[in-house]
Amino acid sequence: MEGFPNHHLHPSHFYHLRTPLLFSTLKPMSQAETILFKRTTIVGPGLLGASIGMGLRERNISGEIWAYLRDEKKADACRKSNWCDRALIDLREAVEWSDLILLCTPVESIVDQMDCVSQWAGDNCLVTDVGSLKKEICEKAEQVFKGKSSYFIGSHPMAGSEKTGMEFASSDLLNHKHCVCTPDKNAKEEELNKIAELWKRLGMEVTRMGADEHDEIMSWISHLPHLAASALINAIRTKDPDMIRFCGNGLRDTTRVASGNPQMWMQILMGNQENLQLGIEGLIKRLREFQEVLKNGDRVDLLKFLQSAKDSRDQIDDN
Repeated sequence: MEGFPNHHLHPSHFYHLRTPLLFSTLKPMSQAETILFKRTTIVGPGLLGASIGMGLRERNISGEIWAYLRDEKKADACRKSNWCDRALIDLREAVEWSDLILLCTPVESIVDQMDCVSQWAGDNCLVTDVGSLKKEICEKAEQVFKGKSSYFIGSHPMAGSEKTGMEFASSDLLNHKHCVCTPDKNAKEEELNKIAELWKRLGMEVTRMGADEHDEIMSWISHLPHLAASALINAIRTKDPDMIRFCGNGLRDTTRVASGNPQMWMQILMGNQENLQLGIEGLIKRLREFQEVLKNGDRVDLLKFLQSAKDSRDQIDDN
């Protein structure tokens, strides 16, 4: 049968027994329950990739769910999970027959993997990613997927934690969070609808925008906060490391994101440095204004400063 590897088994054997579509005697499923993809491959399932895998399984979005990992030890750990049907350390074997490929590695690795994935992805395969930077990824994708029978649409599911690794994964991680999709100008409407349905079925609110706009917004609401948290905890440590043992919830909450993976965040901050420079300048300007208000002992302006911050922060909880 066309589209399957040359095995002596019938293609139906390649679907997991948990796939509802295998059983014709079952009652018809609603649109929300129907399987979108026969096989999904998650490339590099860490916290986010494994959480997506769990969601795909629990919500019957994919028939089989495969995973690609760099080494056998990680692959073995993945095989023990209840969402993964097969874990491989050969990227080509992992992606070649899938109709959805999710690139869940760090940004620089995603860019590097695209050359191979674009060659190996099958007809009408949807390839997407979870990178928090989009310009470099989408520009690379536009080059390597041009003329291919598969297609790429960038994604950024804005869900995560300062913790990393599959052991912290949860299908609830994606619920009620935003996902930004960054299609190029040549994307077809049916392709856009399919990727939007994928993320909506995983419990996310989907927004569409250009890659440049995405990276500018992320520099302010994600990348600058990480840099500020890192700078704050480093400033305290430089003043006196012993101070940290007295910290309460305020410092813990303010600097929580600084516990994120340094290697991953180094890539993100360097990859968005042009936008981030503007954010740093804006933050320094506000700090200097704050410093001047304190220096002058101006209670009225200080109260305005703090009230404005409170009003803006409260809006986050209202969303």
